Amino acid sequence: MTRPVFSFPICALTGVLMMWASALVAQPVLTSSDLPQGGQTYLRATAVPPLFSDGLEDSGAGLTWDYSDLISTGDQETEYFPMSEAGFTTQFIFSSADHFTAFELPDLGLETGIPISGATTYQEFGGSAYKTIGLGITTDFIDLPVIYEDEEELLPLPLTYGATLQGSSAFEIELPELLYYSTDQTADIEVDAWGTLVLPSGSFECLRVKRSFEAQDSVNVPAAGIGFSLPREGTVYEWYAAGEGMPVLSVQVLAGVPGIWQFKPGSAEPSGLSEASITAISAVPNPATAGTRIALQHQGNSPVSVKVHDIAGRLVFEGSIETHNGISPLPSEAWAPGTYSATVEGQMPVRFILR
Repeated sequence: MTRPVFSFPICALTGVLMMWASALVAQPVLTSSDLPQGGQTYLRATAVPPLFSDGLEDSGAGLTWDYSDLISTGDQETEYFPMSEAGFTTQFIFSSADHFTAFELPDLGLETGIPISGATTYQEFGGSAYKTIGLGITTDFIDLPVIYEDEEELLPLPLTYGATLQGSSAFEIELPELLYYSTDQTADIEVDAWGTLVLPSGSFECLRVKRSFEAQDSVNVPAAGIGFSLPREGTVYEWYAAGEGMPVLSVQVLAGVPGIWQFKPGSAEPSGLSEASITAISAVPNPATAGTRIALQHQGNSPVSVKVHDIAGRLVFEGSIETHNGISPLPSEAWAPGTYSATVEGQMPVRFILR
């Protein structure tokens, strides 16, 4: 019996192999040396959220993301300090940490009145993950090191396309008679894409990391008689490039709105807008008791188009609201307790809490 012979042109086979090899070479592979380093300062700009965020949710290989039209509202430097610059006690407690940097407590819309004068987080490059292992709180009364009960995994190491990580974290901050704060968080982390990212400062070959998180915060301020628990959830997209340390672009999506954009600006790139040129929007009262009417305060007296999402990203209100003396009242009396995000057309979203 004669076996059939299948032929495949050698030139075609060679082309396929070359394309496959080229794709392998093109995929970035990043290590701890490409992430933040102690003794380095990184410059990032806050951007006006674009009207269209095409491609934000796209995942896969060999993509191109064009955000060359981002407009900066101002720059901010983030400094990472080597552990040699930490205090002796801190070096002992966080002996495995590689560096530390400034830390801000999550904005819960609550004025605690606690005299916190400084806060830091301590990170380490573990065998398989870059993670946060603790934090430090400095007040006018005490320096308080806080060891995570569950260390927070931030990124898988090495950073490669397709890598995944189940992250979690838990810690408590307790200042007797002043403040109690705790958080418990889980996160699904995936390097879900790679490709070329185009920014106003140029193009970068990047790995894109998608981090989806759910958290529960508990707050108690004895002096004010305030105590409540608050769920949070959202998604963060980050683009990492070789040798750049911090992400060259990060986008935070809260309540379904991609509202916080930060990117690496050019060394001499001017800011397109000043902070003062953007209409400041606030929600009052905030936080508020469920059943309260929330008012959006901003400039202008004409009707404005408003969208409100809950913490799960569900649209709870959309419509045009009359504005008088810079106040636009929301129909929030029947809304359930929780965290909401209100967006006035063309402006950055504002978050408020009903409890």
